[in-house]
Amino acid sequence: MQKLKLLIYFIMIISAINCSEKKSQLPEEIKIAVTLPPFADFVKNIVADRAEIIILVPPGTNAHSYEPTPGNIKNLLNSNIYFRVGKSFKLEEIIFSKVKIDTSITQTIDCSKGIEIINNDPHYWLSPKLVKSITETMLEVLVEKYPHHKNFFTNNTNRFLHKLDSIDANISTMLSNKKERSFLVYHPAWTYLAQHYNLQQFAVEQDGKSPKADELKEFIDLAVEKNANTIFFDPHFDNASVTTIANSLNIKIESLDPLPVNYLENLSQIGKKFEMSLK
Repeated sequence: MQKLKLLIYFIMIISAINCSEKKSQLPEEIKIAVTLPPFADFVKNIVADRAEIIILVPPGTNAHSYEPTPGNIKNLLNSNIYFRVGKSFKLEEIIFSKVKIDTSITQTIDCSKGIEIINNDPHYWLSPKLVKSITETMLEVLVEKYPHHKNFFTNNTNRFLHKLDSIDANISTMLSNKKERSFLVYHPAWTYLAQHYNLQQFAVEQDGKSPKADELKEFIDLAVEKNANTIFFDPHFDNASVTTIANSLNIKIESLDPLPVNYLENLSQIGKKFEMSLK
């Protein structure tokens, strides 16, 4: 009888431990907010299913014209951590001008910390090198706040960065023998990626404004001079101007997504598109 009581006692203890472990891993335990889909992907690759991730700008949305809903703001204010793009991102500045975040509830982290911002251009996440900086910043904050997940978060981050390095090296190899190092785009989002692969972008759209007739002519002349075979467009923008240029030169258009939900897959596709278009 005594042995039976001891057995029941140990079973109760083991059950309590298991319940505690499961409770600590519930997705709703940690709420993390981000502004853009790529940052959600970086966080997801670190925390997996151990956090709920809230994206202010939904996937497929033009971040330059999007206005957060009251629901977006409520979710942001209820999050434990907010990984923001940084001061160069206008949408966040608009949010901060209207909403006061209680930092005792929501720890706010500027992911551009330590990154040299070029001409106030916020698209730094498109450089594989700078993605490492972003994920390292995220990991440091997450481990400090949730040390019981340190090994899990660290191992996940290392796996993500290993895949990133592999794709990055593959693209560098594919582009290493290209003599033409410039490419044409509609939206100038690719400064950091171009810098990383020693390329140069030429954009038809400047300061978020559609090109005027004389600017379109200058761009067409440039495309002829470069003997370009492709113009890249941002799928979040109207591609009418790009189509007009491409039709006038009888060249093709191709999309480049600066706001992917799967960063690594998108980066791999970008490499293949550049390999096909650059000579």
